[in-house]
This record gives sequence, C-alpha cells and structure tokens, in this order.
Amino acid sequence: MLRMLKPNAITLHKTRPQVGQEIQACIGCNECLLACPALAEPITIDMLNRETLSGPISESVARFTRACYQCGACVAPCPVGLHRDAMMLWLKVRLLSTMEEV
Repeated sequence: MLRMLKPNAITLHKTRPQVGQEIQACIGCNECLLACPALAEPITIDMLNRETLSGPISESVARFTRACYQCGACVAPCPVGLHRDAMMLWLKVRLLSTMEEV
C-alpha cells in the first residue's frame, strides 16, 4: 500500500534580521548584479541593499525587483557567499506590501 509522503517544511525566505546580516556582510563588489540576466538598467548594489529593508523603493529598483525571477545566478559569483536571491524575495514581499498600502 502506498503511503502519502509529507513534504518537509522549508523556509521560503530569510527573516528580516538574517537579511540585514547578509546586507551588512555585502562587500559591494557588484558581482551579483553583473551575473543577473534580469538586470535591464543600471542600479548599484548600494542602492539595492539600502532599499531592500527600509525607506522608499525607487522606480529602477522596483522594476528590477519585478523582473527578478529568482534564478539564483547571483549566488555563485558572490565572493562572500551571500544569497541575493533570498534578499530579492524579501524585497519582492516588501514591494507588494507597499503596493497594498497605496
């Protein structure tokens, strides 16, 4: 008889403190953005880091956030081993939250 397998629970994104720690660990080399196939207009890693957790989200960062499809191309080139993909998920949630407030 077949038993139904329960899927293991996974964390879809990091907590705010974890994302904050990753942002603090970022050395600003821009390698993640250089590897990103979704980046259509120039933005800086400093801008992206700053807008990930707080403050207003600029139109260029909002467009990039919407274009990001979480492919993970940004993870491998990071010399510090950060997960920009998880940070982008946090930014996507934040962007959706700000849209709901409007």
